[in-house]
Amino acid sequence: MSQTNKNLSIDKCIFALASGDTEALDMLYELIKDDIYAFALSKVKNKMDAEDIMQDTFLRIYENSKLYQSSGKPMSWIFTIEINIINRFYQIKSRSELIDEEASLDNISSNTNESELMIKNDYLNRLLNKLDIEEREIISLHIVSDLRFREISKILNKPLSTVLNKYNRAIKKIKKIAKEEK
Repeated sequence: MSQTNKNLSIDKCIFALASGDTEALDMLYELIKDDIYAFALSKVKNKMDAEDIMQDTFLRIYENSKLYQSSGKPMSWIFTIEINIINRFYQIKSRSELIDEEASLDNISSNTNESELMIKNDYLNRLLNKLDIEEREIISLHIVSDLRFREISKILNKPLSTVLNKYNRAIKKIKKIAKEEK
């Protein structure tokens, strides 16, 4: 599905939600769950917390769907909601002084393809974890969620030049780290 078609589908789902069609939430979930989860995981680095943030994001989308105004870029609106939830998550976490993060164990699959995918994902996560938070965020928004740099700059409330510089630096860091690990 092209990004334009995906954006149109997301718009339709949000407008349907605003009209009271709760089945539209299921359709919206299927369309964007991977984007929402990947972004949350890139920020909080904990699968359980990322899942919680993802669920909270969908709840807020549902609650605020009547306020949505289409600009042809629904993911910008959605990521703004998610960033607010992530910021709130960190506020609560710092107030509670929850320093210990529980390590989540993945179920190891006997399927070779799934095992290979897990190894590749672990490798990519290790590379991404060597970047600072903003670099990871920009990489995730651009590559995983397929957002343009202008959209990312609006979401993060940073100048376009800063976003582009951080993206380019992050890519160079990843390439350098990957070469060193070979």
